Amino acid sequence: MRPKDSEAAPPRHGHRAALLLCTLLACTPAAEPPRVVLWAWERPEDLRFLAGQAVDVAFLLATLELTGTDVLVHPRRQPLHLPPGVSLKATVRLEMHPGASLADFSPERLRALAERLATLAHRPDVTALQLDFDARESEQDAYVTLLQETRRLLPPALPLSITGLASWCVAGSWLTRAPVDEVVPQLFRMGAEAPAFRARFARGLPLPCKGSVGLALDEWQPVPPGVSTLYLFSPRPWTPDAFARAVVGMKP
Repeated sequence: MRPKDSEAAPPRHGHRAALLLCTLLACTPAAEPPRVVLWAWERPEDLRFLAGQAVDVAFLLATLELTGTDVLVHPRRQPLHLPPGVSLKATVRLEMHPGASLADFSPERLRALAERLATLAHRPDVTALQLDFDARESEQDAYVTLLQETRRLLPPALPLSITGLASWCVAGSWLTRAPVDEVVPQLFRMGAEAPAFRARFARGLPLPCKGSVGLALDEWQPVPPGVSTLYLFSPRPWTPDAFARAVVGMKP
């Protein structure tokens, strides 16, 4: 369970956060801004300044290190302070141990891994499960099987989300076989291919990655058209002041 919330931040912080979000998303009376989700990674985070704001939080619940024979579970160890009523998505990071591959997992191991994921997501405060896994091409079929098993074990009403690489968002992608409610392509830390992918996404979200996108505060680009849910990553802990400085530097 998440730590007990202490006294919420003064209302002026919430008001300032609302103004900053509107600046970030270029709010206009004619345009409905996307739903904003802040990623809260493995570090101390105090997000109580979000009190009263229409902002969700996707927090790192655990990291699963997958070896050739075992699953090493590293639960979140850093404190996370949240305002009452915030909508929480649980993110689980999957990392392959050097030399291991998801493609080598037997159906039994994939089923057991799906059971572990479903158990982790069984929390009354969680509204969705998100998996973060950089599947190599050779692992994509196994990943689809894992997603199928996980979807089968999760409550029908609990959405299943995955992060993705921009290169996965192409016609005929293996993602079309994945039984997920959301794919969040991450348009940051893309290396030399970043300009080409950003130019492509600037024309709109390509199938099968419709609706959601992930951006980083230190690699600003305009929000692509057609985005209904915007995930934001910060390389430093989220605070009202850090958020304000980042927004000022991200204006197009």
